[in-house]
Amino acid sequence: MFNRALINFDKVILDQIHNRSLELLRDCGIRFFSEKALEVVRKRGFRVSGQTVFFEEKDIVEALRTVPSQFTIKARNPEKNICIGGGDYMMAPGYGPPFIIETSGEKRNATLDDVHTFCKLVQTSKYLDFNSSIVVQPNDVDSRTAHLDILLATILLTDKPLMGSTSSELAAQDSLKLVEKIWGNTNDPVMISLVDSLSPLQYSEESLESLMIYAASGQPVIIHSSCSLGSTGPITIAGSLVISNATTLAGICLSQLIRPGAPLVYGLGGSPTEMRTGGYVNASPEDAKHTAIVTALGRYYGIPCRSQGALTESFCLDYQAGMESTMMMTTAALSGADVSLHTCGTYGSMLAMSFEKFIADEDLCGALKKLMQPVEFSEDAYAMDLIKELGTSGTYLMQKHTMERCRTEFYEPDLNSRAIHNKWQQMEFRDMDKRAGKILENRLSAYQKPDIDPQLERDLTKFIDQRKGN
Repeated sequence: MFNRALINFDKVILDQIHNRSLELLRDCGIRFFSEKALEVVRKRGFRVSGQTVFFEEKDIVEALRTVPSQFTIKARNPEKNICIGGGDYMMAPGYGPPFIIETSGEKRNATLDDVHTFCKLVQTSKYLDFNSSIVVQPNDVDSRTAHLDILLATILLTDKPLMGSTSSELAAQDSLKLVEKIWGNTNDPVMISLVDSLSPLQYSEESLESLMIYAASGQPVIIHSSCSLGSTGPITIAGSLVISNATTLAGICLSQLIRPGAPLVYGLGGSPTEMRTGGYVNASPEDAKHTAIVTALGRYYGIPCRSQGALTESFCLDYQAGMESTMMMTTAALSGADVSLHTCGTYGSMLAMSFEKFIADEDLCGALKKLMQPVEFSEDAYAMDLIKELGTSGTYLMQKHTMERCRTEFYEPDLNSRAIHNKWQQMEFRDMDKRAGKILENRLSAYQKPDIDPQLERDLTKFIDQRKGN
């Protein structure tokens, strides 16, 4: 298999991170804000003091032994199934923002209509592999049942793999009931979800209970821990890695206690605290370093790994947005990340989404997927006969070898301009946000809803109506 992990770390350093994480798990423990989770570990003989669970090395080693190194998630359209951990880089758009940033710079609350628009963009994307469970948080529907509206939109408007909700135990159960209407009572992976820990060294009740629900059903979960360097964790990257790795390992251990062999994705991050304001800083060099190291730790443990995506502190399609997003995504790609959220559309520390940045980020995703493809070294690619035939006297432009490959050999961006200067001056839209807006308009006008059995659609809608009490 082609090894695209071009950024590597010494095993001695990874051993140090691991051993110090074990030390924290043994001496400090992890706080579980869930009586159900505490009951599980007590029954298995773990040392528990109040809400704090202590883990021994043997517990972590056994848990890591049973986690699969790769798995496939089924989609409604089998042609769009995805393999996590098989060497490809799977991408999903922004996750969780409550706001939309317009091209004017104005910020507004996200709505369910925005969710529908992003679903259509995900479905028509050449590069995104699945939709986020909260591509934006709609403010015009009941927050207690918003996960149902978002998941129904994703099911009906896309036929790519799904992402379930972890906002509560009930939301996780709802997510499973919806996919059971599509696939029946299956243990095959048909939905992936995200569980974030609390820093330092804690898990919330809803995260733990969602994790247990998905693990019991054999559905994959991304277990992700991070801290703000200097506020909710140590100011150093080394300290941040240890505290977050220990927390992720605890979540992995719990999942395997529930169901050995439950599929997982390893996640870890860390961002600086802005020391002048106390704010959270996104898309920094420190973020990128965490991205590189998390993929190395994923390989160290033999577990697929998740990284951050095209993040930025900017609120417009400027140089800052492009620079920061490219730094984050390129680091993930060259490090060998298996999964990224936030790969399209995110602005301002993951607080807002933009339709135009979504379009721009797709060009970045496409370029990176092309970058990660191995270079072809076949006899035809070497083209020795053609080189010898032409020598120093010919041009390759009209040769059959060129003609046969001219439409597939190079990456062709949809948004980025490759015009010469005078043609660029004559362009109707020179500004990137305006060009992105035109592509957005064309994409949405050409969107076609994927096929779905009418009875299944009625059953899904009926379930959600009943859950809402309609």
